[in-house]
Amino acid sequence: MAFKNSLEQYIKKNLKDRVFIVSSNREPYSHTRTIDGIKMIKAAGGVHNLLNLVVQVSNGTYVAHGSGDADKQVVDKFNRVKIKTDEKSYTLKRIFLSKKEIDKYYYGFANQTLWPLCHAVFVKPIFDQSWWEMYRLVNKKFADAILEEIGDKKAFVWLNDYHLALVPQMLRTSGRDIKTGMFWHIPWPTYEIFRVNPWGKEILMGLLGNDFLSFHRGYHVQNFLQCVQRELEAKVDFEPSQVIFHDVTTKIDSLAAGIDYEEILQIKEKPLSTSKSFLKKEYGIEVPYIAIGVERLDYTKGMIERLKMIDKFLEKYPQFIEKFAYLGIVAPSRQHIPAYRQYSKEFIDLVEKINWKYSTTKWQPLYLINRELPREKILSFFKDANCGLVTSLDDGMNLVAKEYVLSCQAENGMLVLSKFTGAARDLRYSIHINPYNIDEGAEAIYKAITMPASEKKTRNIKMREELKDRNIYKWAINFIGKTLYE
Repeated sequence: MAFKNSLEQYIKKNLKDRVFIVSSNREPYSHTRTIDGIKMIKAAGGVHNLLNLVVQVSNGTYVAHGSGDADKQVVDKFNRVKIKTDEKSYTLKRIFLSKKEIDKYYYGFANQTLWPLCHAVFVKPIFDQSWWEMYRLVNKKFADAILEEIGDKKAFVWLNDYHLALVPQMLRTSGRDIKTGMFWHIPWPTYEIFRVNPWGKEILMGLLGNDFLSFHRGYHVQNFLQCVQRELEAKVDFEPSQVIFHDVTTKIDSLAAGIDYEEILQIKEKPLSTSKSFLKKEYGIEVPYIAIGVERLDYTKGMIERLKMIDKFLEKYPQFIEKFAYLGIVAPSRQHIPAYRQYSKEFIDLVEKINWKYSTTKWQPLYLINRELPREKILSFFKDANCGLVTSLDDGMNLVAKEYVLSCQAENGMLVLSKFTGAARDLRYSIHINPYNIDEGAEAIYKAITMPASEKKTRNIKMREELKDRNIYKWAINFIGKTLYE
C-alpha cells in the first residue's frame, strides 16, 4: 500500500487544480450480456492493468472505446459509467465506433500500418488512404470526448499508444489549459523504416503536441528524435532530449514501465491452481519440468521461433522426453487481419507437428490454452513453472516477463528472455537470447531447468529488488512530474 499511497499523495498535491484524464483505445472494463444479466469484465493485458491502477488512484476519468456488447446499456447520456473497484471508483467515458470505423481505424491503420511499421519483424505495412482518413476522424472523436470532459477547467491528460497519435496536437490547438503527456508503449522504428510512411510528418506533428512524450527505452527516444530531425523543420536537442516545433517545446525521455509489486505478492498467497496441478487435472500428466509462455497470438512475439527452440531442445536432450512440458496460454488476437490468420495457422500446424514427432502413449510436449485467462490465474500458473519463455522478436517492454520473475518460486523458476524486449534491461539476471538463434534458445531452456537452485534464487532476488524499486507507482509519479515540470 505504501507505493500506492505515495502516488495518491503526489496527485493530490500536484494536480489539485486540474482534471485528471487517462485515455487509450481499449477500455479497462467492458460490460457484457450473460444469461445472468449484464456483467462487468476486466480487460486482459499488462498496459490496461497499469492504466487502470493509475486512474483508480487518481479518482479521475478514463476515456476509451466502448467495445462490450452491453456497454451502451449502462452509460448515461454523456456516455459515462461509474467503475467501482474494491478500493476506489472512477468515471469511464466511452466512445462508440461503427464497424466501418473500427475496421479502418483499428484493424486498418493502427494494426496493419503503424503496428508492423514500428516492430522490426519484417511484416510489410499496408498504406491505405481511406484507413488514414478514418484514423484522423477517430482521433478527432477521442479529442472531442476528452475536451467535453474538461469543459472550461484546467486539465492533465495522459494519452497512450499508437492508436491516438494525432490527439495531442488536437488538444493543443483547442486553446485550453491542458498539460498533455503521452506514453508510446511499442517500439519506435529507425528513420530508414519510418520514412516509408506517407503520413509520417502528420504523425510526428501530432505527437509534438505533447508537453512530454515517453518511450520505454532510450534507443526508441533516439530513433524518434532522428525521425523528427530528418522530416520536420524543428529544433532537435539530443541532450536534454527535446524538440521545439512551432514555438512549442516537447520533452522526450525513456521511462520503463513497472508493475504493481505489492499486488503480485498478495496474489501469490492465494491458493489457486498452478501449472502442474492444471496439467495433472486436465491431461493427467505429471512431469518434473514445466516451461510456460503467456501472450496474444501475435507475429511479434516470436512464438513460432519458441516452438522451434523446444523442438531443438528435445532433439538435443532426449532424456527430457516425458519429463518436460510446455504450457502456452495463447489468447486469439486480431483475427480480422490476414497476417494474423496466416500466423495462427502456421503456429497451430507447428504445434501439431512437434506433438506428433515426440508424443508417447501418455505424454506430449506442448499443451495450449487458447483463450484469455484471469490475471490472478496466470500469476498462479507461474508459481511452479521452472522456465518462463519470452521470445519476442521486437517488444516495447513485455510486462509478462516481469510478472513471471516476481511470481515464480525464487529457487525453482528462471526466465529465458529475448534481448529485443524493453524488459531485458531491467531483468539483467535472466537468461538473454537472440530469438532468431534457435540453438541458443534450446540451450537456454536446458540451462534454465538445470540451473542450481541457489543460483536461480540469487538471480531472482536481484531482479526482484529492481522490480520493487521500479514499480508502477514510481513510474506514474515520474511520468506526471516530467509532463508538469521538467
